[in-house]
Amino acid sequence: MATFSPSPAPRRSSRNKQPAISPPRRARAAAANTTGRATSRLATPARSRPSDHGSVLSGMDIDEGGTVSSERPNMRATGDTLYAKSDQLGVSFYANLPVELKQVLKNANFFRDAYTGDIDTLTGFALVASAQTCFVWQHAQPPFHALIPHSTSREPGLILLSPDGTIRFWDSIGIGLAGGDHYSTIQLDVAPGESVTNLLRSDSQTYVASTSAGNLFRLTLVSSGGKRHLKLHVFSKPSHSISLSRLLPSIFSSGSTTSTFSHSKNISAIALGAKTGTGGREVWAIVDTLLQRWAMSPEGWEQLLLEGDILGILSTAVRKAFGTRVDADDQKVDLELLDLAVDGEALAVLVSYVAAATAEDEMSMVLDSRSVRRVYALAHITFRENIFAVNTVRSVPYQSVSRSSSLSYSTQMDSWQTLTNSAAPMHPRIRLALDGALISIQFGDAVAFCSRDVDYRERLELKSTADRTLGVGTQDDGPLLVLTAATMMKVSMNLDAILAYDIENGEAKLVKSAMTQAILFSGLPDNPLQFSLPPDLDEESLMQGAQQLSQAVLEMNPSHSILNDAVHVYMQEINEGRHEDVIRAFFRLRVVDTGRLISRTALNSAFDYREYNLQVYGIDLPMIRPWSSKPAVIDVVLGLFDATTKAIEAPSSGHRAKTDSEPGTQLPDLAAVLFTCIQERLDWLGSPFAMSEPGIQRDREELTTKFDMLRSEVFETLRRNGYANAAFSLAEKYRDFSGLASLCHKDTIYPPENNSNSLRIQAYIERFKDEFTAELYRWYIQHGELRVMFAHDHSHNPYIDKYFAENPNNSISWINDLGKGRYATASTTLLKEAEHANNLDAKHLMLSIGKLAHLAQLHETNTVAPDNSILDAFHDDLDFVSVHEALLKEFKSALDAIRGRQTLDSQIETIVKATATGLQEKPTLRDIFKDLVRGLLQGRALCIEDAVDVLTLKDNNSSPEDFATALHLLARVQVWSATLTILRPSQLLSQNLPEARVASAFRTVWRRIYIHDDWDAIRKTANVSDAELSARFRRTALYNTLCAIITKDHQPVGYETSPDEALITPTMIEITSRWPGFTQEQVEALVQDYNLECDRLGELDLNDVFHRVRELAVHDVEWQEDV
Repeated sequence: MATFSPSPAPRRSSRNKQPAISPPRRARAAAANTTGRATSRLATPARSRPSDHGSVLSGMDIDEGGTVSSERPNMRATGDTLYAKSDQLGVSFYANLPVELKQVLKNANFFRDAYTGDIDTLTGFALVASAQTCFVWQHAQPPFHALIPHSTSREPGLILLSPDGTIRFWDSIGIGLAGGDHYSTIQLDVAPGESVTNLLRSDSQTYVASTSAGNLFRLTLVSSGGKRHLKLHVFSKPSHSISLSRLLPSIFSSGSTTSTFSHSKNISAIALGAKTGTGGREVWAIVDTLLQRWAMSPEGWEQLLLEGDILGILSTAVRKAFGTRVDADDQKVDLELLDLAVDGEALAVLVSYVAAATAEDEMSMVLDSRSVRRVYALAHITFRENIFAVNTVRSVPYQSVSRSSSLSYSTQMDSWQTLTNSAAPMHPRIRLALDGALISIQFGDAVAFCSRDVDYRERLELKSTADRTLGVGTQDDGPLLVLTAATMMKVSMNLDAILAYDIENGEAKLVKSAMTQAILFSGLPDNPLQFSLPPDLDEESLMQGAQQLSQAVLEMNPSHSILNDAVHVYMQEINEGRHEDVIRAFFRLRVVDTGRLISRTALNSAFDYREYNLQVYGIDLPMIRPWSSKPAVIDVVLGLFDATTKAIEAPSSGHRAKTDSEPGTQLPDLAAVLFTCIQERLDWLGSPFAMSEPGIQRDREELTTKFDMLRSEVFETLRRNGYANAAFSLAEKYRDFSGLASLCHKDTIYPPENNSNSLRIQAYIERFKDEFTAELYRWYIQHGELRVMFAHDHSHNPYIDKYFAENPNNSISWINDLGKGRYATASTTLLKEAEHANNLDAKHLMLSIGKLAHLAQLHETNTVAPDNSILDAFHDDLDFVSVHEALLKEFKSALDAIRGRQTLDSQIETIVKATATGLQEKPTLRDIFKDLVRGLLQGRALCIEDAVDVLTLKDNNSSPEDFATALHLLARVQVWSATLTILRPSQLLSQNLPEARVASAFRTVWRRIYIHDDWDAIRKTANVSDAELSARFRRTALYNTLCAIITKDHQPVGYETSPDEALITPTMIEITSRWPGFTQEQVEALVQDYNLECDRLGELDLNDVFHRVRELAVHDVEWQEDV
């Protein structure tokens, strides 16, 4: 892994003048702050979540077309997990992050430590980097390209560039990142205080870097001596006589602006432009308020084609677009150019400015003198004949306030319209998608989308303050990919719906869409998104959207008349019937009471009426297509339950809402109504009438699965908010035994008699028998509470036996067998489980307990002639554990001379240098050895092949007997004749191996035995007596190994191998079979290392020596036996 210092910080612009109202900026030299939170107007600023009492989540949703409701349980027909969906946009789960990366990001502090990332949709790779570590992984399947393309069969290379200009280059991320030291390092020529601001790939061979001092560097991949490396140079300073454009200033800039080139200004963004006629590439750069256009030639030189200041025309365009929302004073506006992208003959430029204070701002919030509300916009700029013109300026649905702690919200409208952020600081970045028709803007806590051709705009806002965006990958004709610290999301855009966006009614539809999505998706536990309204939404659009949502609720046939009457009755009861339009007044003023209205007035009335009249009219259940359990109705009730929960649990004036007042008291009723609706629909879907319809069986299975998941969430919500008895009652009614088991173990769990629900547990066992105990024991196992499971009294014994009989789990059932005195079963189980144990201590413990259990069984049965095969198996496996312990002792002794605490990697490096000096010329075998040593130090149990490699790759000058130990281990392997294939992990840990692999392992051990000693020195016999020569032979690894093995009976094939046979090295098929994760390059490199061993053995020509040493060993062994 690559390590850089100091940590990278968000990119900042450097301005000659500082507006008085802007927060003070920190110098770029201090960008790597490791103790405090970085503050910058360019970075995503601090956020405090608005109060939920008037948020969008209090609204409700009705599916007008009858399709949205089917997506509420967040699964589409394709199997994707939905996070958000509107007419123009759909967001779904794309991929999990690698386990190691997810753990790092889960514990990361994004305010203290800077992280960056990217999704490369062209190659299918993703990258996340901090100052210490870089993670690169393939998030997609073919095409098999690379970050630095080599060929379709090779893994990508990687370039990492630190803020101080240090470049590290890996030719391959495979072997390179595994050890972290297979890289070359070069340094950009940057001045003190100058930092890198951008790194851009032009093509597979060319890269461009920019700095805070206005320098551009060209990095080129070249080959020399069979190896690839980087060479670099700074963009050549322009000659004023070369370009005609340098002599023709544009209409908006002075002659001095275009004729003088300065390297003292910050480059905040660079982007690739069109290809030149000579095969080169144009590069555009934002240098403070200037735009630069460069041409990079394929011959290696660069030319500045154009430079112009666009601050003036941008300021004019922004004022024209947003009117009074932009201050007339340029100093107060503080317009900044943040990023750009090239769209054909136009440029998309992201800008931000300080919003002018309005009367609404003064009424709704109080900003202290240090707080600034920045607004973002996209400007589309064209350039013809070196003259820039602003075509359009569109608002970006994102605002930021630098200091959220100073905000106090006074109205519901303000809490919707103002967004304050606290994501980790980062420089906003824009990407083009759908051939430039859509532009994505990445902020620290959100991703915004703006259309190029219409006024459509949308945003995805992260829910958790501990989450942050890391990268956005765009494609011309495919979905966008969003990488966050928690997951990867896929964003599918409907271009036709975007282009059909209605400017007059679009804002109102956005309101309805946001409220709809809040109901449908905000309650999903794994959804990283939250839903809120655009920050600059006008009051008229908000009212229209709310009215559209209200009308959708009332048009839900055939419940329209019921809801209409229910609203009127309810408004009369609360003395609000005076309004001319009662329906709209309810949704404008009393939307928080919608849950009580629907659950008690509408649905409960329908359920009660049916139950009362079932026998009167002889109605047989289930109801046929009941309106009260249509998907839209279920979605509404579920949305109300989620909104009520948020209202109860959301902080309000520093205190939680009381559960014994509105809306808290309606929570149990909503849960009961929700379950009734879902069960009613399940009953209908399972009826003979419905089963005849196509797709009903699939719908029933999906709803059943979602209901199973939903119940546990509802139970926990009720319990958490003081309605535990209601949760227990619902779980009992619907016979949700897993839910009952979970509810019974929320406080004290161990010892079981101290559990406040112990009597309830016993009552459930007597009432529900093994239906309950099966889920009870499953809960104990899943939550690591085996101590509770086996601490219950003897009344549980038959239920535990039945559970393991129906749910075999050998890793646990042996505890039950030991407790019941079933020693034979316990010992056999432990022997089998130990064979597959990954942890050495666990393996040792299981073998020790299993051996004692076997001896107890022999003692109990008084067997006269016991079968010793099981006892021998325990002895063999315990001996294998002893081999691990001996290796650990030897390796750790190499660390005795080292003082101070070392990292694991440092310990491994020290051990390898001290105990495996012969691997310096065999880099792949050295990497394998390091990985095996790492496993031993981490307590991992090795398989026999790995243990054999450790025993034979290390220096055995003082332990030649380890070669014989390796042969003994291989002799235990049970050979199966089969075609070589990639084995499953369980097979890799077992003692069953293909015949070809075993034979190859024997030959490899003998090859290392033969080349262990300096035979050239041993065979120099001038003036050496026979006795001295025999003494030399007795000190060799070959002699010691032969003495240890020649007396063994029933030697397997390969147990003794001649030098000629040992010349046969493993084939590529055998290597791939053993290391299925190796790339083609790694396999080829390992073959080369094996060939080095083979070449050394061939040079020694040991056939005659082998026979002489063997005769000596046989003679000495026979003599010792006679003695």
